[in-house]
Amino acid sequence: MPEHTPAPTPHRAVYGFALYLSFKLFLVLYLIWAILPESWFEYLNITCLPQRYWAVAIPITIITSLLIFGFIIYPSINLCMTPDFNDINTITDETTLQRKFSRQLYTIIKNCSDNCNCIDTTKCEKQQYLKEFVNFRQKRIPSAEDLDISEVSKILYSKNKRE
Repeated sequence: MPEHTPAPTPHRAVYGFALYLSFKLFLVLYLIWAILPESWFEYLNITCLPQRYWAVAIPITIITSLLIFGFIIYPSINLCMTPDFNDINTITDETTLQRKFSRQLYTIIKNCSDNCNCIDTTKCEKQQYLKEFVNFRQKRIPSAEDLDISEVSKILYSKNKRE
């Protein structure tokens, strides 16, 4: 069975064209009904049309419904889905990419010896830092990562701005 995708296919093109034509026809018939006087329809023996009131009432009802949905209902649903201010999900979630290196790591690396004593070299902080330093020196664009809220608060609100 073929996979359902939103990609254009000849099958969809035929349905889309038919829908386009039917809406154009509907618009022309609606405008004829809304604009032409009743005497023209009586001349053609068409007497079972709805009142002209509905030519104005239906579009206004549709527009009002869309505006109420767009400005009241949709934002209300989004506000209901938003976590509280004191919830941890306002700071982090399952897709967070934590920043691996901070200013404190530089002091750790600076105090380390030249030889790496780590058992697993892939988890060695010194090697990771040096790799990031090489990326910085070669002016590569670093990957996007989230900043730790405590580090941001320390930088923004500490008394000593040089820290």
